Amino acid sequence: MSRPQPATSDRDRGTGRLGDGAVIAPRHGVASPATRRQQHLLTLSIDRPARGVVVVTIHGEIDLASVPRLTELIRQRMTAANLRAVVLDLSAVQFVNSFGIELLVHAQSRAEQRGIDLRLVLGDGPMRRLLALTRLTDRFTHHGTVDEALARVG
Repeated sequence: MSRPQPATSDRDRGTGRLGDGAVIAPRHGVASPATRRQQHLLTLSIDRPARGVVVVTIHGEIDLASVPRLTELIRQRMTAANLRAVVLDLSAVQFVNSFGIELLVHAQSRAEQRGIDLRLVLGDGPMRRLLALTRLTDRFTHHGTVDEALARVG
């Protein structure tokens, strides 16, 4: 079974920047290493739909193994010149633990410090449930789809 390749824009191809269309890390479990790699990889794709706007789409699992590199990717995106909005599409995240929540809280703080509009796309999966369970839903600006988030970017 071949692994799906995440889409990247022409601008991102071949840059070697951390996370652009990258596979981050497998989550450990009882399955064979090959099965884990195929089922639990965290993949990212980066899109720039408008000047100063970045959409980071995340598929897979956010856990202790993936958070350091994911944190670095988001930090890099938020230090880009002329950046006015970051949309984190978390609707395809299949698993998230407290490390993922910590990542989002730090990303929100960094965005506020830099005057960047951070918007989350939660979908109906684990991210929405975890934010509701932890009563952090109101801490973030969130939407059901990327299109809704982009329509609200100023």
